[in-house]
Amino acid sequence: MSSPPPVVKAESSRPNTPDESSNRKPDSPPTFTGLGLGQEALDAVERAGFYGPTEIQEKFIPAALTGRDSIGRARTGTGKTAAFLLPLFHRFFSGEPVRMLVLAPTRELAEQIKQESRKLSGKNLPRVLAAYGGTRLFPQIEELKEKPEIVVGTPGRLMDLGQRKALDFGDFRIVVLDEVDRMFDMGFRQDIARILGQCRKREQTLFLSATLPPEIMRLAERYLKNPLRISAVEEESPSVESLEQAYFIISPRRKRSLLERLLEREKPDLALIFVRTKRGVERLGKALDKKYRSTFVHGDLSQKERDRAVNRFREGKVKILVATDLMGRGIDVPGITHIINYDIPEYPEDYLHRVGRAARMEAKGKAFTFVTPEQGEALTKIEILCNLMLPEDRIENFDTGLEEES
Repeated sequence: MSSPPPVVKAESSRPNTPDESSNRKPDSPPTFTGLGLGQEALDAVERAGFYGPTEIQEKFIPAALTGRDSIGRARTGTGKTAAFLLPLFHRFFSGEPVRMLVLAPTRELAEQIKQESRKLSGKNLPRVLAAYGGTRLFPQIEELKEKPEIVVGTPGRLMDLGQRKALDFGDFRIVVLDEVDRMFDMGFRQDIARILGQCRKREQTLFLSATLPPEIMRLAERYLKNPLRISAVEEESPSVESLEQAYFIISPRRKRSLLERLLEREKPDLALIFVRTKRGVERLGKALDKKYRSTFVHGDLSQKERDRAVNRFREGKVKILVATDLMGRGIDVPGITHIINYDIPEYPEDYLHRVGRAARMEAKGKAFTFVTPEQGEALTKIEILCNLMLPEDRIENFDTGLEEES
């Protein structure tokens, strides 16, 4: 691989919360008032501290308010949650007896949606329940008896509650599938189809996803009626603003040494490191903790352990979090300065999800990807998707181990 041109910094969607940046000039910001939301919903926006709508919110909220089925495409971290919650708030405060069911791929995302809803509602209605595995079932069954207006959960736990007759899918008029592509990647196709088939009274179905592969569109054709399609993704340049990206060519056996040298050089405020396997995550996380303040998170940990790891990272008690892609989708932590792909992602789309965790609040962020000699094709696919060539980075006087393998 030859050294490509300098780092390219491409534009991204416009974020809106105090934890996200905005490119808009102060004298001409769009506001939520022009999107069709009622005063109570606008009060919720103010309560949450949003500065102005992101691109997906600006496009998706008016579409959802029409009552039509809709498909929204936007990258992780661009405000999709509020884009589907605020239309529900509008309808609820308008006096409609409406209930929403939200399907999410991971416990972390389900909990994040619950917290976003509570941030919008304060101590008021509508009520929200998050149901996912790794937590006690009985309290969720008891809370469901009160028929909360918003139920968000992972497909497996929702199916379990349905089979126990604690959850009647026929009660929901609005059904949302968030991060649909990730749910498909995780093998939830059949559960999704069963749940949608039981939502007999649904009047509106909303799909939100970062990518829309053919299998998702086939599901949409089956369950959605003449849906509106909204995209907040720049097809030509799906990259991240203010993010410097580069790769290292490295022998597999020298990866850990390279990582330690890179951490010494960069001195990140907060670094999120992606490893492909759960075993690899745990092994690397424990090794780094001997020298750095680090922790790790993967799907085999209990919910309590996962929450503790992410909270320690969010609070700055540890500087490094090692995670799998599955966990990376549910981690929304402001202030991440560095993303390190210790293992190159299996799918190029996952690269966007990973690096989208950094470079917020108009801060400069960096993303580094470790590439072994046989992974050149995977790197090329990422470059094609992002419409840029990543520059090769090197650490002076560091032995990559490549000469011994040639």
